[in-house]
Amino acid sequence: MDIPTLRTSRLLLRPWMPEDADRLLAILQETDILRYFPCTASWPREKVDWYIAHHLSHWQERGFGHWAVVTPADGQVVGWNGLEFLPETGETEVAYLLCCEVWGHGYATEAAQAALHFGFTNCSLDKIIGLTHPENTASQRVLEKCGMSLIDRQVYFGMTLCRYRVEREEH
Repeated sequence: MDIPTLRTSRLLLRPWMPEDADRLLAILQETDILRYFPCTASWPREKVDWYIAHHLSHWQERGFGHWAVVTPADGQVVGWNGLEFLPETGETEVAYLLCCEVWGHGYATEAAQAALHFGFTNCSLDKIIGLTHPENTASQRVLEKCGMSLIDRQVYFGMTLCRYRVEREEH
């Protein structure tokens, strides 16, 4: 499968390339970047390489996955965004992580909206969830701006998270 590249008004969502690993590694070393993740420790290079390979494979298996988020003006990878199938629950999650330097610019919302649109129109998904740590109000606002509604709190990845959802008809 050829992984599509999407353009939003300010971002490029493109397939991961092996040469992106150094930049992603640097992002994942930023202070507090993983504060709301199940494992808050910085990732070693091996995990970054695994992540990129995993999502390239996920695209082949599912027809969707995570993209590298790039600011076209400078060609810089600023994080990830996309969809991931969660085999434990049979759900598809929209997820994103952006470097601290671009926080507050609306990029997470812009990228998540593009991923949701892709999932509903290109993958015929019926519903997509979003998961956030209960204290991550910035991420909760992103999901709400994308039209997602809080439905409950559930345990995912060993921690209780807020579960948001949007259905195709609502999007």
